[in-house]
Amino acid sequence: MKYFLKILIFLLVPMSAVCQNDGDTTALRIIFCGDLMGHGGQIRASQTADGYDYSPCFQFVEGYLKSADLAVANFELTLAGPPYSGYPQFSSPDQVLVDAHRAGFGLFTTVNNHCMDSGKEGFLRTLDVFDSLGVAHLGTYRDTLERQANHPLMMDIKGFRLAFLTYTYGTNEIPVPAPLVANMIDTTVMADDLAEAMRMGAEYVITMIHWGIEYDTIANRQQRELAKFLLSHGSDIVIGGHPHVVQDATMDALPDNDKTPEIVVYSMGNLISNQRFRNTDGGIMVELELRRDGDKILQDCGYMPYWVYRGVYNGLYQYYILPTRAARQDPKKFQLSKEDIDALILFDNNTRERLNGSIKEVSAY
Repeated sequence: MKYFLKILIFLLVPMSAVCQNDGDTTALRIIFCGDLMGHGGQIRASQTADGYDYSPCFQFVEGYLKSADLAVANFELTLAGPPYSGYPQFSSPDQVLVDAHRAGFGLFTTVNNHCMDSGKEGFLRTLDVFDSLGVAHLGTYRDTLERQANHPLMMDIKGFRLAFLTYTYGTNEIPVPAPLVANMIDTTVMADDLAEAMRMGAEYVITMIHWGIEYDTIANRQQRELAKFLLSHGSDIVIGGHPHVVQDATMDALPDNDKTPEIVVYSMGNLISNQRFRNTDGGIMVELELRRDGDKILQDCGYMPYWVYRGVYNGLYQYYILPTRAARQDPKKFQLSKEDIDALILFDNNTRERLNGSIKEVSAY
């Protein structure tokens, strides 16, 4: 019975929490974001006199996130309770999830190389916090029965039947003790999961995957081959993370296929982090739009670059996610110094050059 109740929570809560568009019911917009990190500097910046507050981090993108039917991010930290810690073994205050959810995120992937950072207790407590808040998640499970009940994660939004799948290359060599389950990259398992998504009536299949080499700005051969495997076995789009930098993307990963061109974004970079060296101080949000055309589903994809400002805004020192186009147009509005503007422009130019028109740009403003 408890697994049946969890399925109901998974299917009902995301829809009530994030389906806020009351306009066009023939179109669906999903925003994907990169790695939500929890470095020590972020924990200290969010501390208040009576707890923690991460809400300022999202204030410049909250409206954009809430404009979508669903916003998704990779939760690359644990919620193991105090004492809190940053790199190399992340454990953040529960408030980071509360504020990210309030900002518009309705679904998180929880499987990545840091999901075992706090051991079995932290792994389980992280799931408990998600479930206590009614926030949808996928990728880590208390046991195989829970995984079977919730992966692929099926969601019905605005009449679209969607399947979400997610996997990681590893857990930093920290074992995942039984009965816990963390979805690992395994082509046999992934093929079975994709077939199950089809059996469950998925009209569109989204695979989110933690892969690649950290800080490499171009996807490697293994990523490209695995993306083609996933697409050829039923995934319609592959969204990647882990390198902490934006990598290249394609709208036509299988050019010889007669289907609608398949989308692969190899890495979206960091959603928010304390990393400041070249290419790690920002990322992209990927906007997927689905529309019906008779029996077909048409897809379109764009990206919005953003830079993480670590500094003072209206007297508050914090980490702020800034859409780069808006910040470049009016840096005074965001109270940026010349040094900050130069760093933002460098990140922005490098990102645009790397994507090189492979997907179009969209704007939150």
